[in-house]
Amino acid sequence: MKCTSEKPHRFLVVMFAFILLANCANAVVFVKPGERIQAAIDAAPPGETIEVSGGTYPESLVIDRSLILKGISSGVDLPRVESENGPAITIKANGVILEGLWAKSTSGWTGDAGILVLSNDNIIRYNMASGSGNAGILLKKCSNNTVFGNVVQGNGNEGLLLENASFNRLEKNKVSDNRNGCKLVGSRENVILGNTFLQNRFDAINLEESNANLIDGNYVAGSDSALVLDSSRDNIVQRNDFVGNEKGIYLSYLGTGKDVQSKGKGVVISYNSMPSQESVSTNNSIYLNNLSNKKNARDDSLNNWDNGKVGNNYSDFNDPAEGCKGIKICDAEMSVPGGPSVDRYPKATPVPVIGRSTGPGGAALQLSGKSYLPGGRMDLNFTAPVGAEVWVGRAAASGQNGQEDLYLGQNKSGDAWLTAPEEEGSYLLAMRDRNGTKVLSLPFNVTVPVLSASPATVYTCEKIIVTFRGALGRKDDWIGMYKEGSSNAAVRQTLGSRDRGNATFSAPDAGSYLFKMFAGGANLPLASSNAVEVKPNAGHKVIAEPSQVAPGGLVTITFWGAAPASVIGMYGMTRPDRFDLGKISTGGRSCGTMVRRLPAAPGQYDFRMFQDDINRPLLAQSNVVTVS
Repeated sequence: MKCTSEKPHRFLVVMFAFILLANCANAVVFVKPGERIQAAIDAAPPGETIEVSGGTYPESLVIDRSLILKGISSGVDLPRVESENGPAITIKANGVILEGLWAKSTSGWTGDAGILVLSNDNIIRYNMASGSGNAGILLKKCSNNTVFGNVVQGNGNEGLLLENASFNRLEKNKVSDNRNGCKLVGSRENVILGNTFLQNRFDAINLEESNANLIDGNYVAGSDSALVLDSSRDNIVQRNDFVGNEKGIYLSYLGTGKDVQSKGKGVVISYNSMPSQESVSTNNSIYLNNLSNKKNARDDSLNNWDNGKVGNNYSDFNDPAEGCKGIKICDAEMSVPGGPSVDRYPKATPVPVIGRSTGPGGAALQLSGKSYLPGGRMDLNFTAPVGAEVWVGRAAASGQNGQEDLYLGQNKSGDAWLTAPEEEGSYLLAMRDRNGTKVLSLPFNVTVPVLSASPATVYTCEKIIVTFRGALGRKDDWIGMYKEGSSNAAVRQTLGSRDRGNATFSAPDAGSYLFKMFAGGANLPLASSNAVEVKPNAGHKVIAEPSQVAPGGLVTITFWGAAPASVIGMYGMTRPDRFDLGKISTGGRSCGTMVRRLPAAPGQYDFRMFQDDINRPLLAQSNVVTVS
């Protein structure tokens, strides 16, 4: 019996057709100069990728289906989509990816833009929106869009504009030379994160009737105002650098529609209401910002100027001369002019980070240390400036003996490493742009570590001066004093980020000692010193240093040959032993040091060591210290 069927054959044909269609749906379509991008969009099924070659395309594109539209740079400029009437690119469909295109609309109508987004869940990244009559990129009545890494510059009105748009993310864009950098109107719960705003004419960031937005980690310089909040509530403004602007942050809440004048202030929160009404809270929270502008703070209403632990750094209230005492947080709160608001925890002047240099556009370099071994590894952390490719390389301080540069890219941060020169000397680590122009630099040394101790022989508790060079210059580098035959440091002293200098030690017990220098966290020493012989002291002695101090100044008292119950008293030079000006026990030590504060009255004083505080037999008397 013979059995046949065509079903398997038909099944294979159907499957082949399905695979062919699927591949076609995900195919890449190429558009070249002279061809129309819109024609490719109109013919594309959802999910297709359209790649546009370098050139100029005089079109007003409408993307009405989910696809990827990607420009392929010619190496000079991005492919340019230019329109004289209407937006250059309009996105109407959800789920579009727009990448690598230059969009320009010369139309000045307020509804037009280089890129107009009217839909949700789109990604607009690495584009140029430049030279438009109105806005560079406009998001209107849409949500969940990501605008990332774009260059938005030279537009007639706003660089970035959001109208009734919510839950969008604007991140790491470079926005410069626009009338206003970024404006939100009637928009809520958007994130404005890590953008750079440079030389925008009026407001770098402006929120109008826009609530609950997050403005975090942005850099603004060269604008009339860094940030303006007009009739906006519940916004969080944190970790921004607003520097070199006429006004830092300007917040206003207009209850009657009256204008509020900036008066050249830095941060102004203003609520204009009927005269009988009290100041109200708009509940905006402003903290961890660096404000260094012509004037920094005014608040006619009531807002949160700290987060309960830390506030902001103000260039006119961050050091003791301006009323700020404290290492990290000022001891006193700062009353914000204009109303009842206060910053309870204003930040003190930031402590400079050793080995770090910053430059324009957010550029930064930080070395792991100050000094390196010849041919050693040099670890560095970097931030490349926004909108400029940079390289880093080393050269001698004279500018000679350069090394091939390491490419860092643009608008990115990370870690890298270089090899130190083989020859000792002073060098520079320089970040340069494509034209070879230096963006910033850091000095460093190449040194063979050396450690020496002197004198070769001392008595217990006498000073031993340890001279060092070639430490890495990290804050946790240290030198230890080791008694002969011991692997444990009897005394250790950190070097305070120094790569060379002196450290002072003393040994309370007799014996032979040597010194070892370590990099922080290392187990093997960088260098070891000669041995120092410490002899027991058989006599009694007291030395006070320095011998001349200002009224109320401090002196260090070094003593030898103390008894278990000894005390040391301070005296006017001619006063009898029983009329001391205060005494301190030596703590049972036979030798050691203590610090005493001298009186405010000018005169001459000395210090006397007694065997005990009962019978007071005198063991030794110090040199004279003059207070003048």
